[in-house]
Amino acid sequence: MKEIIALQEQLKKNNIAYYIVPTDDDHQSEMVGDYYQFRKYLSHFTGSAGTLLVGQEDAYLWTDGRYFIQAEQELPENVKLMKMRQPNVPTIHDFLVSHLRTGDRLGFDGQVMNASFLIDLEEEMNIELVDTDMTFIWENRPERSHEKAFYYDDAYHGTDVKEKLSLLRDYMANVGTTSHLIASLDDICWLFNIRGHDIACSPVVLSFALIEDDQATLYLQREAYDDDMETFYNAKGVTIKDYDEIYHDVSLLEGQLLVDLSAINYKLYASISCEMYDSENPTQYFKCIKNDTEIKNTTHAHIKDGVAVTQFMYWLKHHKMTDEDTEVSIADKLESFRKKQSLYLEPSFDTICAYKENGAIIHYHATSDHCARVYNKGMLMIDSGGQYLDGTTDITRTFVLGELSEDERRDFTLVLKCFLNLMNLKFPHGMTGINIDTVARAPLWEYGMDFRHGTGHGVGHFLNVHEGPQGIRPYDEEPTTIEPGMITSDEPGYYKPDAYGIRHENLLLCVKDEETEYGQFLSFKPLTLVPIDLDGVDVSLLSPKQRTWLNDYHKKVYDTLHSFLNEDERAWLKEATKAI
Repeated sequence: MKEIIALQEQLKKNNIAYYIVPTDDDHQSEMVGDYYQFRKYLSHFTGSAGTLLVGQEDAYLWTDGRYFIQAEQELPENVKLMKMRQPNVPTIHDFLVSHLRTGDRLGFDGQVMNASFLIDLEEEMNIELVDTDMTFIWENRPERSHEKAFYYDDAYHGTDVKEKLSLLRDYMANVGTTSHLIASLDDICWLFNIRGHDIACSPVVLSFALIEDDQATLYLQREAYDDDMETFYNAKGVTIKDYDEIYHDVSLLEGQLLVDLSAINYKLYASISCEMYDSENPTQYFKCIKNDTEIKNTTHAHIKDGVAVTQFMYWLKHHKMTDEDTEVSIADKLESFRKKQSLYLEPSFDTICAYKENGAIIHYHATSDHCARVYNKGMLMIDSGGQYLDGTTDITRTFVLGELSEDERRDFTLVLKCFLNLMNLKFPHGMTGINIDTVARAPLWEYGMDFRHGTGHGVGHFLNVHEGPQGIRPYDEEPTTIEPGMITSDEPGYYKPDAYGIRHENLLLCVKDEETEYGQFLSFKPLTLVPIDLDGVDVSLLSPKQRTWLNDYHKKVYDTLHSFLNEDERAWLKEATKAI
């Protein structure tokens, strides 16, 4: 509460009507390092998505349905929760349009503020934009990460930097641009085959990139590279320069610049003086379709992850809980199984280990100071993943630890029906995530139920666990066609406040199916191989086809994993994947 008041005092002193605090870093990343957690510091809200708007006398926090319950619990009383996409709740843009008057001053930190948002606002309103960094009020702010970067070996992904740059320059020539600015970290890391440790759980390095017809420049913090790396990249036609020099260099550009204004910060935009061609970074499309080397490697990574999670499931189903067993200790136990696998580096996101009513908080995060004890009853939902050098994994399983009520068993099975429907969908080429989302939600809709998050997101290759451009959700401003080679999650859920949460999740590889007179059809191949807990299934609610789908999946799980398990684990897996 005092943090908001301190900022409001600065707004009054500087005659600023409102100040926007996004969750973003200089690169508009979804997950950000501690140095960029100003919104968290001010609002106490720990969710990974949300925008804080502070006025001289009021304050508001916008977030989506994944975080409604969490935000209600964490926000101080002087911050009002604005539930996005709910009736009578304006967007931040609309709120500012209705609350700001001509000549009012709107404050923000230009290095973390999204360029497109402010461009759109400025076109509609006659207000003064004030780029001012207010983080000086942040006591004991952490320093910005500057970890050592490393080259990601071609054996894991199959395409050299020179080949990727050639592909990108061909695209630039086709759209008539002479340069291309990239600020999004997943795009840069993919293009230059570079990885780092600047954001927890995402192997990225803080960087910018500028690609021109005859040169490519990678902007890194000095601590991130050494002379050997500089020499290595020079041989590939890439110059390394200081991280902050990007702002000066873009001011010197001539010709037409290809740039995604929704993926850069406002200070970068304000530094550009040449003509701009605003379009999504083409690397978003290049990297979302995995090549044969990436598919082979990530398939192997998912087998290893399947072994780890299945061994954990065996332990969990046989373990007699004590007062020492908590959400945190159980998450640590799962991590211990992953650490035994080759090429494993770290989790792909903070594990969501949510017992009973905590499962209703969609992106719940237990800490040692705030976690529930776990007993042999009810349900435990665990959403977790791993960063392996050969691939990125993401899996959710809801485990049954004891007797269930009729409602719990019904809801577990309804979510399973949604999950099976999508995993086994066959569809004509040309469909987007919006087109197929309804298939996953239909079983819940029949009961007047739904879930407030997307059904699926793209996944990077030893990169961000959440990547675009594709997604499976009921709304999307610019939907992307689902293509062979894309990896997308399948994760429907149901969340009953103060009671329980249920989610099942696999990662799916889109593949070509048959071609008929109606064109090419596509389908999905599950990469994730871990049993569904049959103790939660009401078989009577499954159609014959859905029972066959589940049995076929479980046979694949057993056939693939059993040879990696010991005798006791193997015998248990045989029973856990039995035909129903």
